[in-house]
Amino acid sequence: MTTPFDNLIEWFGQLPSKYRQDLASEIAMLMPGIDINPYHRKFLDDFMEQLDVFRRKGVHKEYGLLLCLKALIDDIITVKNRENANWEKEKNELEDLVNMTGSCSFAMAASEKAMQYSEWKAIAEQWNGLTRQLLTPDSIDQWRQSVSPSGHMA
Repeated sequence: MTTPFDNLIEWFGQLPSKYRQDLASEIAMLMPGIDINPYHRKFLDDFMEQLDVFRRKGVHKEYGLLLCLKALIDDIITVKNRENANWEKEKNELEDLVNMTGSCSFAMAASEKAMQYSEWKAIAEQWNGLTRQLLTPDSIDQWRQSVSPSGHMA
């Protein structure tokens, strides 16, 4: 049986690696109990392993982990899109600097700004689709009740 947590992990695994790394770093920084070094070369493996450790502690921990991750990801994606909302202004300013200085690094930064905006916007759309289809409060609650013998949390 595919759980809502499985759906979240599958979505996360399909993100471009740079954005998966960014998201995992933010989650690790914000989530109590996650203690890993985001600069370690095996960071993403360590991150996924720590999530799995929580999950193996039982259905109640998996349920709590899912709710925490969902809330954190919602917030992180909202903030990232808000931060990138002025991308056109920043891109234009960088392009003006390119015209004044001829600097390739400013040209590259301008291009990266547009790419970053479009990637986070696409990630937000994918996340919103996932939360509307497979991570709805009802689907999460139905899963929890199906695996919890008493149908409620202890």
